[in-house]
Amino acid sequence: MGRKRRKIIRKVVKPPPSIFVCPLCNHEAVSVVHEKGSEVARVTCGFCKVSREVPWYPSYTIVDAYAAWYDIVTKEVGNVEAGQG
Repeated sequence: MGRKRRKIIRKVVKPPPSIFVCPLCNHEAVSVVHEKGSEVARVTCGFCKVSREVPWYPSYTIVDAYAAWYDIVTKEVGNVEAGQG
């Protein structure tokens, strides 16, 4: 008698996203552009045209650059709203 064969379950690894959601206009239109050898990455929203350059470190991925941009943009919006009221 042989034993029952086990079913092999393979994990599907999802690639990181390349288009992100803009915190200002809530559209999925934010892209990150980094040229090889450059020390900055350009993060731009294609809908509301908000863009900034963020520092790029050797260990960074596009998700890290988006997170840095997100922090910068949300702090600026918070400062503007706090100053008005």
